[in-house]
Amino acid sequence: MTATERQTAVDLGLAAEDHFLHGHLLSSWVVDYIDLEESLAVGSVAQEELAHAATYLSLSGLDEAGRDDFVYERPVETWHPTRLLSQRLHDWPATVVRGVLLSHAALLRAEVLCASDSEPVRAAGAVIAAEQQLHVTHWQRWARLLACDPRTASEFGHRVAAVVPLGQDMFGTVRDADRASGRRLHQSWTQRVASAFDDQQMVADALGAEPLSRSAGAEHPELVEVFGEIRGIRLGPGDGVRGLYR
Repeated sequence: MTATERQTAVDLGLAAEDHFLHGHLLSSWVVDYIDLEESLAVGSVAQEELAHAATYLSLSGLDEAGRDDFVYERPVETWHPTRLLSQRLHDWPATVVRGVLLSHAALLRAEVLCASDSEPVRAAGAVIAAEQQLHVTHWQRWARLLACDPRTASEFGHRVAAVVPLGQDMFGTVRDADRASGRRLHQSWTQRVASAFDDQQMVADALGAEPLSRSAGAEHPELVEVFGEIRGIRLGPGDGVRGLYR
């Protein structure tokens, strides 16, 4: 495997990690109701995030068993998700800010796939891009509602200031990977997300001119707890509940 191929595999894996964890963390909002319609919408977004994670893992060359191993068996210390997903966000305004940041990043990644020389990769990118454009629209609609309503504007402003800096590593690298492509994507992404919020300069400053490196999942205690939830079904005699359907 060439250095370029190894880097591509890392990038696809990081994208898969982000999509999977966002889908899992969103699932709580399906039953913690904003309203019934929003619960249905968030459920759809969460399912599509899981599907996009699976697509990225397939593009990296993994089969169904390999995808399951990547998500459920791989040690937590080998995961490097963005800090936006390394902790729980316990209220809806913070969840909306995270959704804006992640959906714009996902759309940008999908556009890169659409420019591939490979037809299957382009096709996968087109599907992801179409669905992530809907996610962008969904989250930005909520951002406008919360920012423009006098009852929520102040709280939402505080959440923007607190959550946005967590995205500094969105296009960051792991260890000694090439940083050039990540730097270009970070700059494009920063311009896009800044325009989604009222205080564009604050958002741009908070994200910085260059992405930060990603840290290992094991360094974030709350994320370790999340993995305990995700993998709990596989614990116990006979491989837990999973043993019933394997």
